[in-house]
Amino acid sequence: MHIEIEKKYTFRLDDYEKILENCKSVWIENLKDYYLDTPDYKLFKAMYYLRMRNWIYELKITKIDKSTNLVVSNEITWDDEIDHILKKEFNICIDDTTWVLFIDTSREKFEYNMWWETINIDIDSFQYWKRYEIEVISETKTEQEVNDLIEDFRKKIWLESTFNAETSWKATVCARNQNLEIYEILKWQ
Repeated sequence: MHIEIEKKYTFRLDDYEKILENCKSVWIENLKDYYLDTPDYKLFKAMYYLRMRNWIYELKITKIDKSTNLVVSNEITWDDEIDHILKKEFNICIDDTTWVLFIDTSREKFEYNMWWETINIDIDSFQYWKRYEIEVISETKTEQEVNDLIEDFRKKIWLESTFNAETSWKATVCARNQNLEIYEILKWQ
């Protein structure tokens, strides 16, 4: 399990150009995400996101700080551990879920080193929109320290985009186009 702390932003071409100029390109990858849930969407409602990404199960347990738009996720990638958590929290297992949402993403990954920390920037182009996220994976920094680091990085290279719940969350945008029940759940989180 690892902890991701990130902020998501609406895509702007001028921000993209600044990222290209200032950050190191790491790779481009294609992601096929099949989100899974129960018929009553108990996982989405609890902000547990079970997906099969490129044929590997992942469970993201997420919380959002609405004052900073900081997203903190514990990510679990071992099937046995995922089943253990699902059994404990919801009395289900992976096999009790079904596909409810699909996201097809081309991701450009960049890095920027600032104050001995690696800042990851992901530019996501998916079937209905584009957005980017800035992420720090840290076991030692507090959420406020990571938020400050992200904001200092944004100021340093003059990134201007803002968070917009309607366009910055891939799952929300895709649900609006694929599954209105999930969209209604996600738009209030």
